[in-house]
Amino acid sequence: MDTKPGPRSSRRAHAVLLIAVMTTVVLAGCGSGEAGGGATKGHGAPAPTASVQTAPTTPGRGPRVETIPAPGPTGVPADPADVAVIRAWSNALRRGDVRGAARYFALPSVMINGPDSEGNAIVITIRTRAQAEAADASLPCGARFISADQRGRYVNARFRLTDRPGPGEGCGGGTGETARTNFIIRGGRIAEWIRAPNDLGDNRGPPATGPQSTPQGPSSTV
Repeated sequence: MDTKPGPRSSRRAHAVLLIAVMTTVVLAGCGSGEAGGGATKGHGAPAPTASVQTAPTTPGRGPRVETIPAPGPTGVPADPADVAVIRAWSNALRRGDVRGAARYFALPSVMINGPDSEGNAIVITIRTRAQAEAADASLPCGARFISADQRGRYVNARFRLTDRPGPGEGCGGGTGETARTNFIIRGGRIAEWIRAPNDLGDNRGPPATGPQSTPQGPSSTV
């Protein structure tokens, strides 16, 4: 009897791998109450630039190490069209509309929800709408948009974390904290979603005194 797995088995295996990656991300970052907008919880200076590990897509294939960019604040207003996309995405997620939030991601796109306590993060490559839904479901907090500025190629958005209904919900102690995400928007869709460190002054930290000089590393690409 032919025991070669068919397309349905392959898709099931792919889904299991994706869920495993998402679980790793939640435990590393969002599971500690730092999700939705995604930022490293803390009360001091932003975390240093962290390395990124690309999750292997086939057995035996090693991760690729890259750099997460962490540009400092500029005070330059972001493009209103980009802000509209970010605001609409966060509104959908806050309502628990994971499917609606997923439609704001480009195909392909990437989500980098890190760094973890060791300075590493998992790059989640999103190639299908189902993967986009799983990526959004991995963010247990909702996010209420506060502000944004342009930081080189990135729109840095600050959010207030909230509880949310729907798949993957459970913000817990993160509720009420602020969090930041660096976005690249292309064609009205999110091409890159990169968890960003807090700015000075976020979450009751010392007030920022001006633009920070954190170097900007190369962007992750798909």
